[in-house]
Amino acid sequence: MKKLFAALLVLLAFCAEAGAGTPAVTTGAGYMKMVQELAAAYKEESGRPLQEVYGGNIGQMLAQIDAGNGVNVVISDKGTLKTAKSKTGIARMQPLGSTVLVLAWRKGLTLSSPNDLTGGNVKSVAYPDPKAAIYGRAAAKYLETTGLGAKIAPKISQVSTVPQVFSYLVSGEMDAGFVNRVVVRAGGAKIGGSLEIPSGYPPIEMVAAVIKGAEDDPSVSDFLKFLGGGRAKAIMKRHGVQ
Repeated sequence: MKKLFAALLVLLAFCAEAGAGTPAVTTGAGYMKMVQELAAAYKEESGRPLQEVYGGNIGQMLAQIDAGNGVNVVISDKGTLKTAKSKTGIARMQPLGSTVLVLAWRKGLTLSSPNDLTGGNVKSVAYPDPKAAIYGRAAAKYLETTGLGAKIAPKISQVSTVPQVFSYLVSGEMDAGFVNRVVVRAGGAKIGGSLEIPSGYPPIEMVAAVIKGAEDDPSVSDFLKFLGGGRAKAIMKRHGVQ
């Protein structure tokens, strides 16, 4: 009888675990590598499954969530998620850390401040699409609030994503561009240099947003607990979120 009771408890525990669902995470292009590392570490540490869904910007990903793609955790910046349109909605946000806008430039150039963009040796400046990228919005706001945007208007080009801006700097097709810590830390040797811009735009606060309907899912709570732990924080710090 005791053995039967013990077996029943194991079965009930298994059923509870199976019914809890599986966390499914997404993010935008600029943080895909970071989230991939977080996902791999979570799977290794917990032994539990985690679904990863990538593709497009956060607005597109939220539309796919509305269509029922199963994602229940979105890693992005707080400002983007507050303004993004979503029928499904967000139940809560767990803070992950903050980061900054970065100005980078190609090899052969040396800049000491953003004001150097007005110089004759800088003929082209790129930044990501403000409608799709965190750092595009930050760059657009910085250029507006400082008045620098008006001074260099003929030089400015808008592209899709942070990785695209960085690739133009590496190839030398663009002289300078606004990016993030992630790409600079990963490929800084491929460009001439960079400097962080700490102010002049709304703070960039990264969060893990839980989609409505998943706030009571134990598997999602387990993943969020991992994100608050030391191993996850070390990964995020390497990618500029601290």
